[in-house]
Amino acid sequence: MTSVEGIAGQASAIQQSQVKNQVDVAVAKKTLDAQKQIGDAAVQLIESAARISKAPGTGNLINTSG
Repeated sequence: MTSVEGIAGQASAIQQSQVKNQVDVAVAKKTLDAQKQIGDAAVQLIESAARISKAPGTGNLINTSG
């Protein structure tokens, strides 16, 4: 292999590595965004449960007649 081919091969390998890194970062960002949405939904659910439990008369009676 000539030095020109070697340099070209190395440049190609570096470029492929950079593209792979960019893809890895993009996938990680999407995963992080999805986890943040799940966390936000969980917080909203907890906050809703807290609001309901503080409502007057909530949890005092059980309807057993259907």
